[in-house]
Amino acid sequence: MTKKTEAKRGGFTLPAQAGMDEVVLDLAKRWGADAFRDSDGTELSDSITELGWDIYSTLCLIRNDQEWNQANPNDNQQKYLYSSPQTARDATMEIDILARYCADQFKIDEVHDCKKYWEVINRTTGDVLPVADWDYAAGIVTVRNVVKWNVYSVNFLVYQIWETTSMYNHITNDWGDAPHQSGVDPRQPETRKHLAKFLDKWCDTHPNTDWVRFTSMAYQFPIITNPKNETLYQDWYGYLDCMSAKALDEFEEKKGYRLSPNDIVDNGYFNSTDRVPTQAYLDWIEFIHEWMVGWAKECVAQVHAKGKKAILFYCDHWIGTEPYKPAFQEIGYDGIVGPCINGREVRRIADVDGDLIKELRLYPYFFEVDLLNKPTFMEGGDPVADCKKYWMWIRRAMLRKLVHRIGYGGYLELAVKFPDFVDYLEYQTKEYYKITENTNFTPVENAPFKVAILNAWGKHRSWGFDQTWPLGGITESLSGQPFDLEWISFDDIRNGVPEDIGVIINLGLAGTSWSGGENWTDPKVVSAIREFVDNGGGLVGILDPTAHENGGAFYQLWDILGVQKEYGLSNDCKKVIPTDITEGHFLAADLASTNPSLGKHVQTIYPCIESTQIVAKDDEGSVTVATNEFGKGRGVYLAGFELGSEQNRLLQRAIWYAAGREGEMAQKWFSTNIETEIAGYPETGKYIVINNSDDPQTTVITDQNGTEKTVELEANASKWFDFDGNEI
Repeated sequence: MTKKTEAKRGGFTLPAQAGMDEVVLDLAKRWGADAFRDSDGTELSDSITELGWDIYSTLCLIRNDQEWNQANPNDNQQKYLYSSPQTARDATMEIDILARYCADQFKIDEVHDCKKYWEVINRTTGDVLPVADWDYAAGIVTVRNVVKWNVYSVNFLVYQIWETTSMYNHITNDWGDAPHQSGVDPRQPETRKHLAKFLDKWCDTHPNTDWVRFTSMAYQFPIITNPKNETLYQDWYGYLDCMSAKALDEFEEKKGYRLSPNDIVDNGYFNSTDRVPTQAYLDWIEFIHEWMVGWAKECVAQVHAKGKKAILFYCDHWIGTEPYKPAFQEIGYDGIVGPCINGREVRRIADVDGDLIKELRLYPYFFEVDLLNKPTFMEGGDPVADCKKYWMWIRRAMLRKLVHRIGYGGYLELAVKFPDFVDYLEYQTKEYYKITENTNFTPVENAPFKVAILNAWGKHRSWGFDQTWPLGGITESLSGQPFDLEWISFDDIRNGVPEDIGVIINLGLAGTSWSGGENWTDPKVVSAIREFVDNGGGLVGILDPTAHENGGAFYQLWDILGVQKEYGLSNDCKKVIPTDITEGHFLAADLASTNPSLGKHVQTIYPCIESTQIVAKDDEGSVTVATNEFGKGRGVYLAGFELGSEQNRLLQRAIWYAAGREGEMAQKWFSTNIETEIAGYPETGKYIVINNSDDPQTTVITDQNGTEKTVELEANASKWFDFDGNEI
């Protein structure tokens, strides 16, 4: 064997494939790889694993031994589903409970006592029916003594007989008649023992593996499909797939009360992360997390005992590991890797605490189609265009919080059919290496105050929004903004806002966990923020901030934000304050008009106090951007957000203004051209200017000393300078 090439900080993981040794070596040189990995559906040949590079091997413990899984079907993973709500037309009704679901994915649990673990609910009244009023047989629940014209449904347990990730890969790659794979539950005692033995044997039979890439541990985030294999429900943070009759019984023993099926089904909302979590659901999450930490810790210890390292894939079966909870550190992982298509996903990995190697598996994945089933590495696909788009988002976030490694995954044989893509990755990897070399992983200099994002979840769901409306664009913008960001919950402020916070952002639609829902009726919450702003803090509200009808107001902190929302319960007598635009406002400096594009925004917003300054309105006169003074502090309101350079700068200005420090924004590390951004690293004495657009740009930057300099950039390009202004 040649001298060992170890995976290092600032390195690249290449998805290799058996039978492509010469190609693998060529790309390893061109892309700067120091590690090889396999992927779901690919294997590494001995000739590759013996080349001397570090080897990452994927391992999905709950799926890898299908012989055991098929022999122990009662240990397959379970979940609660609910039948389609059905209107009663007679005193008796029959409900085909699995009719709306994919029969290839789920099988009704006929092992455990349905009268103990299921329930039939009158959805009109909310009442749970006596078990004597219904029976189950052959997929049908027969309900008696029903109330005509009321709606009923059944919450019932199923076994998941086709494991979710395998199902996705099978369908996406058209694996045809290949056997469907199931996933077992390590909470079941015999399966837990078997998986421990399997892991030991697996490590022994993979002598060249350096990194065991757990993908991930036990429980997948839920993806529920219909008979056409179309997605009915998906929640990246959902705790549905960790359910079992055994877990329910153990929960009752540990917590002192029993969860009802509807505590999990949640009337069909399945405790979506967009919902304000109930205490029962939070207890369930913590219960699963405590168990998972114990089991994962055992698995990692086994890997370490074999002289290998353990890295967690923060996706797929990550549920229960909770990287943003303190107990995660007890597991002992050596690294964490996550899929990454944008800046938000960069930060989701980079912001995890602990001395871990943090790695991104970038998109596009080397499959024929992407996550939306659009062509990628096939005829009609354009992987270079996709990669450039993703890299522009990823790069700006990396400049705020850098990860240690990058890589890709999938079928290398598909990627090499696109030589322009191979060329672009050579450019991309070199740019990444330059970032790591010039920053040396030292911190970027950000604004001199902390920004906190307030919602019902807090730190445990940091960067936890989708990229789509209404929230994703906002967090995507924030991922590359020059601010130290922290995610806080309402519990974190009930006794006062932490002193190190300069600005609080509350964003989201009314009633959601992101806005806060009923938390805004708590006097401790609203009083804490009022005191915080009155003493000089800032509040930025986006969409429906502080929203919950209470005390004659919908936006509870209207007195800070200066605006209120009309939603059909009041008349025009409340809206008599003029809505003239305030000329020359700081927030408007980079806006092309007084009606900036904020995408699909909240409407019927009006100023509710005389001191409100209106920066922008939409075509119907609804306020879209406004500010207000409150004591020594300020409130800023944005009715929506649409990801773009103009909107990025608007959000940046809103935060500086809310902090009362707008005069400092352009004093250092500032770029006049909104298509460009700048980031400085005091510990290495270097800074970078980037062009986020597809066109050449010229900008005037302000460096660490307040010195101005004109910089010209090609499309999508970046330039590095030392602190003396010399290009490097």
